[in-house]
Amino acid sequence: MYIYALAASADARTDVSSSHVYIKTLICYDFFMHRSDEELIAAYLRGEEGAFAYVVEHNLTAIYSFVRRFVGSNEDTEDIVQDTFLKAWKSIKKYNVQTSRFKTWLMRIARNTAIDHMRKKKSVPMSYFDTEDGNALEDSLEDTTPLPDELFMRGQNEEQVTRALEALKAPQREVLLLHYMSGLTFEEVGAALEKPPNTVKSIHRRALAALRRILAPK
Repeated sequence: MYIYALAASADARTDVSSSHVYIKTLICYDFFMHRSDEELIAAYLRGEEGAFAYVVEHNLTAIYSFVRRFVGSNEDTEDIVQDTFLKAWKSIKKYNVQTSRFKTWLMRIARNTAIDHMRKKKSVPMSYFDTEDGNALEDSLEDTTPLPDELFMRGQNEEQVTRALEALKAPQREVLLLHYMSGLTFEEVGAALEKPPNTVKSIHRRALAALRRILAPK
């Protein structure tokens, strides 16, 4: 394993004490980087304080990407992401591995933090976050709406798709982002948004239809 090669290199150093510290650091890095979020949280709660830094490293890109596309502002995104991880750290003892994946729990914090931030700035009307109820008739219809990856294949660049996502209602955008970009199942999206899975599926269907209309050739 590569850790042994690095350790051997470290042993060649003249400062033996520094080499031992160097090797120990590498071993800790190797140990933490190959653990799941749930395992890292357990280690952190057992007193391995460095474990939480790796939880942040594991999830930073996904959280940043979700928040950036959700709020549409780099400055706001940085503040929201920082607040998200701070809130997660402060309430980490409330996380229950038996009820959800850590990623789902963290995404819920990110989503709620983003909404709180936007409401405090009063940059959008309150109705922007109104929920959407499912429709039994719509839910029974065959889904012929193309998936987001199909929309990309039609020639739209990332900037066009990003603008289209920003044009969607907040509930629609967050469902697409959580499902397609963050890789959550409909059940996990429902847990993150505190909505029933059937409602999430209805919002998903409407969101895809709206996205297709927005991206359709004029």
